[in-house]
Amino acid sequence: MESDVRVLEPESAPAGESLPRSSTLNRLSRALDPVKTRLGIRALEASALKIWVLSRVTMVVITWAVVWTGFGDISKFPHGWASVWQRWDWLRYYGIAANGYSLRARHGASIAFFPGYPGILYVVHLFLRSWVFSGLMVSFVAGGIAVAALARIIAIEAASLGGDGVRTAVRDGVTLFVVAPAAVFMAAGYTEAPFLAFTLTAWLAARRGNWLAAGLLLAGASAIKVNGLFVLVGVGVLFLQSRPRGVREWLRGWPLAIPLVPVVAFMAYLHSLTGSWNAWEHAEQVGWNRHLSYPWHTFANTWHYAFGRYLPAATAWEYQLEIVVTAIGIAVVVWLAVKRRWAEFAYVLLSVGTLATSHVYLSVPREMLTWWPMWAALGVWCVRRPWIKSAYLAVSAPIMFTIAFLFLTNRWAG
Repeated sequence: MESDVRVLEPESAPAGESLPRSSTLNRLSRALDPVKTRLGIRALEASALKIWVLSRVTMVVITWAVVWTGFGDISKFPHGWASVWQRWDWLRYYGIAANGYSLRARHGASIAFFPGYPGILYVVHLFLRSWVFSGLMVSFVAGGIAVAALARIIAIEAASLGGDGVRTAVRDGVTLFVVAPAAVFMAAGYTEAPFLAFTLTAWLAARRGNWLAAGLLLAGASAIKVNGLFVLVGVGVLFLQSRPRGVREWLRGWPLAIPLVPVVAFMAYLHSLTGSWNAWEHAEQVGWNRHLSYPWHTFANTWHYAFGRYLPAATAWEYQLEIVVTAIGIAVVVWLAVKRRWAEFAYVLLSVGTLATSHVYLSVPREMLTWWPMWAALGVWCVRRPWIKSAYLAVSAPIMFTIAFLFLTNRWAG
């Protein structure tokens, strides 16, 4: 197990030559150097952050297109820029942050949502004073943290490729991530960005054997989504792979119990509110029909939604995509097992398995954003077979735009 990420700095220019940068950019870069050093941002992370910022420009362009063209050809005025981001689950997160939990809902009670993200939203709102822009800012900052951590994970996986190979793998892996089919949810006021910020940094801490940092960070993740416990299982495998010997070494892993605290506390709160210990599970069943099902039944139900002419075509298309992405998830699980990547295997298996054994495949493209072993592998594969990047972008980019268009126009987008 590697103790840390090997940092690769760009090669210096040959003697007598200057780097192709304007003096203004050089001065700006030098001015930011102390800040980057203090934040631990080095060459690989800086490259990932540039891609992240450019991808946010893409989302601005898509938003511009949607507010002017997405609502018919009769109105002479565009929709408000902020209004198109207030969709679906965002309204629930905002409602919890602004008013607390409620047992009354037309479609599923708000207690189905963990309190971590609404708590973050509440704190940021104290400064920005706008709920929707607070949500967008949380996703922007947390997404930057996530891609920087993803860059370090890719660097670990690509270490055998050498300096140029590592840089290329990081660039390509992060690029494919920000153009994922469900990338719009990394920009919206949703949980994906902060969840990834906590889980990826926790994973890096676990790779370094810093179990206290890993436990604290995973506590943040499990306060946002129950899937934080899935990551905890993977980190637990990493701890076992460190082969602790003796009571003292085993006790070093005690911080891995910390992520259980927010989950137990939330369930205890729901019990005080409803009198039931499985109130969260019941809310999931009532609101989204999430319950354990045989995988073949789940597939059959999803196939019926996708091709049975039971739903509107736009919604049926989303279920077709759910089938494709679930198949990709199963393939990733099999690949991790073949490669004996047991820690990553444990996490992705739980993530894919719970989705593949529910009533129907639901929100799988969103969940794919959190399968970081896949993004790391894609970055490495793109170095060895560059055509993979072109093929991926040719398929994913139009799907990414379509899902963003559906979401921003308030139609079902997974």
